[in-house]
Amino acid sequence: MDISTAVLFALVAIIGVNQVAVRTRLAREHGVVFWGITLLDLLAGLAVLGLGLPGFEATPTVSWVVGLVLVFHVAQNLMLRNEWDQQARDAARAERDEERKRRRQEREARELGEAADDG
Repeated sequence: MDISTAVLFALVAIIGVNQVAVRTRLAREHGVVFWGITLLDLLAGLAVLGLGLPGFEATPTVSWVVGLVLVFHVAQNLMLRNEWDQQARDAARAERDEERKRRRQEREARELGEAADDG
């Protein structure tokens, strides 16, 4: 296997890992996995954009497309991470609201009980 084939297989593996692993619970629950994959995409994309793909020197457009796809994956990953964070914030807000509602109901019940005892 020559170097250009090895580089292409490595890029396909990076893209495959990005598509599969980032969309699993592993990446969602362990930030190291998520950020590692995202950093790998970014570095690979910048390397392809800066150095080009071996074997495709005559067609630099291929290098640009592959490099930009990898950089685009970084943007997709960050949007996905933002969505996860928003869902976590919404869940925490709903939990806080539910707790406030429960406390208010307890306070109102206690006040009604005290008013009935006074009356």
